[in-house]
Amino acid sequence: MKLSGAIYNGKPEIKNIIFDWGGVLTDLHLEATKEGFRQLGLQLFDESVPHKPHDDLFIPFEIGVISPDEFRNRLRKFSSHDLSDEMIDNAWNAMLGEFPAERWHLLEEARKYFRTFLLSNTNAIHLPYYSNQLRQIYGTNGYFHLFERAFFSHLLGMRKPNADIFEFVLRECRLNPQETLFIDDFIENIETANGMGIRTFHLKKPYTLTDLFDFQKS
Repeated sequence: MKLSGAIYNGKPEIKNIIFDWGGVLTDLHLEATKEGFRQLGLQLFDESVPHKPHDDLFIPFEIGVISPDEFRNRLRKFSSHDLSDEMIDNAWNAMLGEFPAERWHLLEEARKYFRTFLLSNTNAIHLPYYSNQLRQIYGTNGYFHLFERAFFSHLLGMRKPNADIFEFVLRECRLNPQETLFIDDFIENIETANGMGIRTFHLKKPYTLTDLFDFQKS
């Protein structure tokens, strides 16, 4: 298994890969959460810029400053409906799409050739939901066996695109930026990583993760 030759471009060999989660490994359906919120009387979600215009709500939850209960209670203030925890969670989790089997197997294969890591902006409602889904589909191992380390914004108190979270991962895992590839779907995250000397690939439709790899044995 090799990375596409276009990624190397005459530079040092890539030994480490940091994967984003949503939009790279799994599909995202932001419009589904927008519609779910609308049905709950919550007109506060823009599928093109997920955190706008309520950075004071979504970002604190994403970096673990507020708990799931506090997040739900803050959302209730925007609606005249009587919203249960389940109703809010179902709408919030509606954006979380599929983890196609070919990407799952790609990660299993990639670990044989690279040090692999996960770096995700996520929160304390999405993470357990995804974990339970993947255990049901792929078995009791969940996803942790796919990576040497997994880093989540709400557990670190940091988030992309801020440089501190990249610095933490590089330092914690003793990674050489020039030997490290970061794959993400948001250009802001890519730009920060580029500025730190990390090799990057901005994954955009119609391309998917499997397009970046040659599955012939190296």
